[in-house]
Amino acid sequence: MWKIKLILTLVLFIWGDMLSWAEPAQALRSQRTVAVSDLWLDVSLGPPLIDWFNEVARPSDIARVEHIEQLALLDNVTVGRKLVVFKSAAEAERFIPLIADQIDIVGYNLEHGPTNPLDEQEAPVESAKRMHELAEQYGLELAFGPDHRFALSDGVSIAPYVDIFVLQVQRAQTEPARVREFIEPLIPELRQANPDLQISVQVRTEGNVVAIVDLIDSFKEQLDGVSILTSPETVEVAEALVDELQTREVESPGRSNSTAAGQDEMLVPPDEVRPPLLSDNLGNGSPIVIEQGGLFWIFIAVSGLLAGLIGGGLVAFLICKKS
Repeated sequence: MWKIKLILTLVLFIWGDMLSWAEPAQALRSQRTVAVSDLWLDVSLGPPLIDWFNEVARPSDIARVEHIEQLALLDNVTVGRKLVVFKSAAEAERFIPLIADQIDIVGYNLEHGPTNPLDEQEAPVESAKRMHELAEQYGLELAFGPDHRFALSDGVSIAPYVDIFVLQVQRAQTEPARVREFIEPLIPELRQANPDLQISVQVRTEGNVVAIVDLIDSFKEQLDGVSILTSPETVEVAEALVDELQTREVESPGRSNSTAAGQDEMLVPPDEVRPPLLSDNLGNGSPIVIEQGGLFWIFIAVSGLLAGLIGGGLVAFLICKKS
C-alpha cells in the first residue's frame, strides 16, 4: 500500500510543478518581440525597381502594380508574390478571369473620391463581398486597402472577407501619435473579426528612412507586413528603406552606425528638421529572456523536475511513516 501512495504522491507533485513553470513560459513565448526584418514587404514597382526587387525580395514579399495597365511589369518579377490593384470591383470582375493565372493576390483599394465608383463607395461591405467571391473563385488572396474613413467606418465588417488588410498611414508617417491613434484601437478589432487576417501598414518613400522604420518598429508586434508606396523620383529612398527594414535588429531602433547615418545624410535635405527617433516601448525585457534560447528552458524544466521529486519524496515519506 505504501508503494502506491508513494507513486501517486510523486506523480501529483511533478505534474503540479510542471504546470507552475509551463504557464509563465507560454506567456513569455506569446510576448516574444519579432524583428522588423521578419515582416513581409509589399512594394509598388515601376521599371527602375524590377531588377532590384528580384535581388532583394524574399519568397513572402509582394511585387505590386497599382494599375492593370502595368501588369506586364510583373512578367519580369522572378521572386515573391504578385499583386495587381483595382479601384473598382466591376473592373476587377472584367479582368481577373483573363489574368488570374498571372497573379497571386488581387488588391482592392476602396477610397472616397472620383477614382472609385460611387455605387461601391455607398455599399463598401457589399463591394468587398463581391471582391471576396471573385478572388475565391480564381484561387487568389484578396488584399484590401481602404482609405482612413472607410477603415474606421467599415473595416471591421469587411475584415472577414479579406486576407490582407492594408492600413494607409503614409500621410501621417511623420506624426507617430496620429498613427497610433488610428491603428492601435483598430487592429485588435480587425483580428477579432478575422483571426487569420494579415495586417500591414502602408508608408511612402519620403523623408528619413530610419525614422520611418523606428515608427514601424514601435508597433511591429501587431503587424504581419509593411506596404510601400514608391515613385520614379524616390528610387534611392525605396532601396534604402527596404534595406533598413530587412536589416533592422530586434533591439536597435534609431541606429547610429555609419551606414545608417550615411543614408540619412543622403536622403534628408540639410534644412529639413528630422522627426525625433522613437524608442521601442513595446515588449521591452522579454526578448532578452527568450533570446537565450533552449538552455534557459532546459534549466527551468530540470529545476522544476528536481523540485517536484524532492518535495514529493518528503511528503511521501511522511505519509508512509504515518501509515
